Amino acid sequence: MAESKKILIAGGTGFIGKALVQELRQGGHDVRILSRKAEATNVFAWNPDQGEIDVAAFEGVQVLINLCGSGIADQRWTKERKKDLLASRVGTNAFLFSKIDHMPHLEQFISASGINAYGFDSADEQHPENDSFGTDFLSDLVKKWEKSADDFAVKCPVVKVRIAVVLGADGGALKRMLPAIKLGIGSPLGTGKQFMPWIHSSDLVGIFIHSIDQQLNGAFNAVAQCDTNRAFMKELAQQLKKPFFFPAVPSFVLRAMFGEMADVLLKGTSASNHKIIETGYSFMYPSLAAALKSALSS
Repeated sequence: MAESKKILIAGGTGFIGKALVQELRQGGHDVRILSRKAEATNVFAWNPDQGEIDVAAFEGVQVLINLCGSGIADQRWTKERKKDLLASRVGTNAFLFSKIDHMPHLEQFISASGINAYGFDSADEQHPENDSFGTDFLSDLVKKWEKSADDFAVKCPVVKVRIAVVLGADGGALKRMLPAIKLGIGSPLGTGKQFMPWIHSSDLVGIFIHSIDQQLNGAFNAVAQCDTNRAFMKELAQQLKKPFFFPAVPSFVLRAMFGEMADVLLKGTSASNHKIIETGYSFMYPSLAAALKSALSS
């Protein structure tokens, strides 16, 4: 078993956070959580918007993980929403860094990041982590997000986990996709040719733990595979034994509904997982069929 660490997680009560906390504790680690409501043991209050935090949370901390970030596709991208998307990522990293003097034993900082770092394209080429950032809004958001994480490099190694579409039973992308499929009206979006990089929630948790155990440093694509939107939706329908014959949802309909945010649905990117595999990580769910079967049966 890996050496037990004192770990502090911001965003530890969310979809991924809960699963990560559970696995880390089962692995023997001393895990604390930062939450806006400190209602349980080892949960410490903070409000980064107001600059408030219980500094007792930092005592003896060796690994700090920040999973915070408002949902990219939760709301239409108004000017105010874009500010919130930035503040919930860059702002929380910056606030935690401002408390660096309270963490003399810090050995590693791990920040969530996004797979949408490389811009949107339709090329079959899979982007490695050293490819340049794109020029669209999401790419710029990821660039600023990771820059704020890199502030911690003056103190310790920094890991940036570029998260793909997460497949899990308790949240993530499937929660939104399932209603239409279950009604038998599932269909591709736009051309359906755009790539959807995805990862099973268990593998995402596994990569965070692997990053700690192997004392990793740098950016890593957390992606198991990249399938086209059409292939993804078809496989999901097949898993649920539902028909898949409706015509694709036209791009103009999605743009009318979601505005600029429709880019997340209509445009794709393809990213490589070779770097994380080369560190010794082995995916539990490397195929879409297996990942969906697991997520849907949980």
